[in-house]
Amino acid sequence: MLFENNIIDIKQIPTQENLVFDSLKPAYKTILIINWTVFFIISALLPLTIEPLFEIHLLSWWLIIYYTIVLSSYICMLTVTQRGFPLKGYALREHDIVYKTGLIYRKNTTIPFNRIQHIEIRQSMIARMLGISKLKIFTAGGQGSGLFIHGLSPETAQQLKDFLSKTANQYE
Repeated sequence: MLFENNIIDIKQIPTQENLVFDSLKPAYKTILIINWTVFFIISALLPLTIEPLFEIHLLSWWLIIYYTIVLSSYICMLTVTQRGFPLKGYALREHDIVYKTGLIYRKNTTIPFNRIQHIEIRQSMIARMLGISKLKIFTAGGQGSGLFIHGLSPETAQQLKDFLSKTANQYE
């Protein structure tokens, strides 16, 4: 057998720009906003808990700066969440699944079906109340490898899990 290493025309390679991505449920944006709000409420209450320990006056200059930073960070995170949410989505192709995310830093993650080792569906208490699930796709490669798709309806998450499990088993 003769080894060949032919040139591939870069213009002939399919692009992801032509993909139609399915969007996430709007309830997931609600969860993100709730999470950020709880985090910033705790951040705002923190000086009140340490004030008695250090005898800090509540109207000191550092406290005004602290609350200005906390409030502006909260507004910034709400803006990023609001504007970035429509940019999140997933798409199934013949041999892989693609997940896109990001407003400031855009990221497309592609997981080939033959790399999938394990799939699970998760729901937090708040997610269960809002009717959404998270699909966790684990691949070979240890920590950090894989894909988490938040904001799916439980039915969609189960359908994707069943399809991906069946398809991944064909590669074994």
